[in-house]
Amino acid sequence: MKLLRLHAENFRNIEQAALSFEKTSTFLLGRNGQGKTNLLEAAGMVTALRSFRTTETRALIRHHQRQARLFVVCEREGEGTSEITLGFSSSGKDIQCDGEKVTRLADFLGRFPTVTLSSEDIQLIRGGPALRRRFLDMTLSSMRADYFEALRRYHRALKERNQLLKTGTGPREAELSAFDKALAPAAVTVCRLRREGVEALGRDLRAAYAVISDGAEEPELRYRPESVFEDTESALKCLRENRTADLMLKSTQRGPHRDDLDLRVGGRKAREYASEGQQRSLVVSLRLAQMASFEQSSGVRPVIMADDVLGELDPPRRERFWRAIGPDRQIIATGTEPPPAGERDWDILHVADGAFSRSDS
Repeated sequence: MKLLRLHAENFRNIEQAALSFEKTSTFLLGRNGQGKTNLLEAAGMVTALRSFRTTETRALIRHHQRQARLFVVCEREGEGTSEITLGFSSSGKDIQCDGEKVTRLADFLGRFPTVTLSSEDIQLIRGGPALRRRFLDMTLSSMRADYFEALRRYHRALKERNQLLKTGTGPREAELSAFDKALAPAAVTVCRLRREGVEALGRDLRAAYAVISDGAEEPELRYRPESVFEDTESALKCLRENRTADLMLKSTQRGPHRDDLDLRVGGRKAREYASEGQQRSLVVSLRLAQMASFEQSSGVRPVIMADDVLGELDPPRRERFWRAIGPDRQIIATGTEPPPAGERDWDILHVADGAFSRSDS
């Protein structure tokens, strides 16, 4: 895929911007806090209609404004160009693709794949399980409509069940049983597709890490389900057995909303034993594995967006990074210092206070 044009209006600190991407490699150069990451965030919205930085829609809208709008022109392999319009307001999102309103998100997610590498990705190792679940959910939702639908059903049933538990009036067994019957089959599907997805991601992770680290050690990505839901009956049994604890704590304690991922290097937990360099290589490889998975599932090459991460790679790892993504894949990168001369044919855009200008302008 190629990102050809992007217009942004009242998105974060960007009042108005109209950019064309004239080369395969674009570098956004500027001091911190000027809007470089905001532009990457805007471009990445076409993949999953979610920010890689926040779950709050209000945070995407410029201060004192009611809504933000994005207009993006992309070119997919063998399909020509598509025009996507995204609107964000307190009432929700409005999405149009080629002039038609998008009403079924499952049909849209993942059609225009992007992968964002961020310095904050290190938290996928050092942070809590919620960050790793979000990474997995956004990855699988962008590749599989059945996963997106199962996850949506699960969270809707989970929310309703938790609301019942929070009433404090001692919900009757029949009421909880009714919610369990909606929750259990969705939970089983989510767990099964997560298991399959993590297995495939793990293969791509090993291949990417072998390139980035020059085969120094082998990584592992393991799925750590909170509960093993093999089928609907086992899920229902687990929910029944934990009702007392659920009623006491007023929330559902068991299920895929508490799952986790385990990242290892050389057989040991990366969080506890991996060096700084190993951890950085691991999260970059995880994003490259995401890139490979998107491409395998859709046949479309994702656009790579590297947010202030290339400078964190030492020269050998940086060279191997370029080898891993290839010379022809589109990349949009950011940094506070210019990229090394001769590294790529960069189109350099200067960023200041939400405004963008080319070096020759």
